[in-house]
Amino acid sequence: TILNVLCKYCVFSTDGTLLVMRPYQIVATEKIINKIEISHNYKLYGSIKSGGYIWHTTGSGKTLTSFKTSQLASKLSFIDKVVFVVDRKDLDYQTMKEYDKFKEGCANSNSNTKILESQLADNDSKIIITTIQKLTNYIKKFPKHNAFDKQVVFIFDECHRSQFGDMHKMIVQNFKNYHLFGFTGTPIFAKNAGRTTNPNFCTTEQAFGEKLHTYTIVDAINDGNVLPFRI
Repeated sequence: TILNVLCKYCVFSTDGTLLVMRPYQIVATEKIINKIEISHNYKLYGSIKSGGYIWHTTGSGKTLTSFKTSQLASKLSFIDKVVFVVDRKDLDYQTMKEYDKFKEGCANSNSNTKILESQLADNDSKIIITTIQKLTNYIKKFPKHNAFDKQVVFIFDECHRSQFGDMHKMIVQNFKNYHLFGFTGTPIFAKNAGRTTNPNFCTTEQAFGEKLHTYTIVDAINDGNVLPFRI
């Protein structure tokens, strides 16, 4: 276990600080990598069975977990691309900065759809950060791109309401061999689903698959990892 932590679950930030992942971050990462390997072996990719979601509360270090997951997934021999999907342009930049803290220049961000297209075609850019809007535009513009046949791991940051509906449907319909994972601090269950444009994507589980790991606000407060509420 110690050897695993040292070799796989530590990250040097660019200023030379050694960050050791917390146990719940390690478990979440292992669950995703394990799911990718099982899905590949049983040829489940391209279906809801090849993914899942991680429920980790806000402030618990989701960026580090997703970074390490992306890094380890990109090293799997059968995975062609890891696409980290964020929701807004400012978050795109913020995530880039966060990722760059761990490893400078490791994540290829893109300012427009043409750059995204070239990165998906380029075998050397393994980890790509993009927004869901750019990804949707890319699918519309390049309907017969060879990236659709590659084994691609999608990791959604904050996989809440904005990813449900038509954009999500387009990704799932066009990419043949996808593995789809979501991180969220606020999963949508049937009782708090509200209205969405697509009845098949009302809850987080319908969109991403089973829940793989949970670390709630209660756990985080008990561990002293986030500030408690004073009501």
